[in-house]
Amino acid sequence: MWREKILDFAKKLDHPAWGFPHLQRVYDMAMLLFEQETITADEEVIFAASYLHDVGAFEPYKKLGIDHAVRSAEFCDEVLKPMGFPEGKIGLVKEVILGHMFYATPELKDEVIFFRDADILDFMGYIGISRILAMVKLDEWTPDMMNAVELIKRFSKELQRELYTSSAKDMGRERTTQMEEFLKGLSAQTKNLAII
Repeated sequence: MWREKILDFAKKLDHPAWGFPHLQRVYDMAMLLFEQETITADEEVIFAASYLHDVGAFEPYKKLGIDHAVRSAEFCDEVLKPMGFPEGKIGLVKEVILGHMFYATPELKDEVIFFRDADILDFMGYIGISRILAMVKLDEWTPDMMNAVELIKRFSKELQRELYTSSAKDMGRERTTQMEEFLKGLSAQTKNLAII
């Protein structure tokens, strides 16, 4: 069945920030947001998008000069139909993937908005901090610890306003507070980040 094939593929995506645990959390969070907002999701679309939305960030799937979301959406054409995924839903999976990043302007469709909120929330709070710190020296966003801390600062100020749904906004406020508390404590223990 296509679900098992997608999971078998996704479990091989190994990265401290973009790997399988992130994909699983985004699926769980998106479904939770739908439940909390009492809106019915196309669960099949959310499932496929969850486990494929970052594949374009991995070798051998990524392509130089192409945003990972664009490459991930392209990848859907290559794999979903052969896996037996409902062909009529592939277009919506691609829209969800294309709109998932915080810097994207998403299509105003429930699946796209809720999924984007779920992905943004995984960049916030304790999990967001953990993901960012895990990427130090592994990603161009975080070439060193100071750049990672600056990214946490930026996300603590910017990501809350990128959320659409009421439930995500509520969670985002709590996660923003967690990031602010982390930054305050880190600053206190490093002479205002002078010796980080």
